Amino acid sequence: MLTKIVIADEHPLIRRGVRAMIEGIGISFAGSGSVPAFSPAGETGSTDALLTLLAENTPDILLLGYTLNTAQRPGLSSDRDGLALVRGLHQKYPTLNIILLSPFKSPQLIRLAIEAGAKAYVSHSLGEKTLRNALICVMKGEIYIEPALMKGILQSEASLSAREIDVLRLLCKGGNLTDVSRQMHLSIKTVSAHKIRAMEKLQVKNDCQLYGLLARTRMFDIAF
Repeated sequence: MLTKIVIADEHPLIRRGVRAMIEGIGISFAGSGSVPAFSPAGETGSTDALLTLLAENTPDILLLGYTLNTAQRPGLSSDRDGLALVRGLHQKYPTLNIILLSPFKSPQLIRLAIEAGAKAYVSHSLGEKTLRNALICVMKGEIYIEPALMKGILQSEASLSAREIDVLRLLCKGGNLTDVSRQMHLSIKTVSAHKIRAMEKLQVKNDCQLYGLLARTRMFDIAF
């Protein structure tokens, strides 16, 4: 069985490095009846090219960089990389195994990526063994998170609840407490309480620090 993999990342160096690893893994598994052979089926650095590639021939696995080149054109959404792209691809191609390749190690971001539809989350520091384990796991229908990152999730004290995450997400879209309370059908007091608890868990003292942290981790698309 040949497992076809598309690599999408804005950095050519990362794409070529990952491709070399996949080719090495594919060779090492060649002839094995129990483990599929892995083969690169294309690579791209832009969202437009990725969407065209997937429409022409959907692969088994998409190794997706967190950021892609997203040339803006009239009529196109600006949410064309990061979690928004993961969510959109998962909805359009539910059988596609998405492995998110990201420089960010935020436990909250990892949780959100898996919730958005990613089957695995690995960092830029991954080695060939980690990549191989991720590929095998997703083809078995399992969720894979790089062990070093999973340790951070288990040790994280800043575990946000689903409601807290939703409040922060809506605030980052440019809404105020009144807007968020209306969208979530909650009182302003309740929304404010969720925000305060989230800030305490994230160890930030004011809105400036909060938005700065969320922008650095790229947890949400920050509205300016």
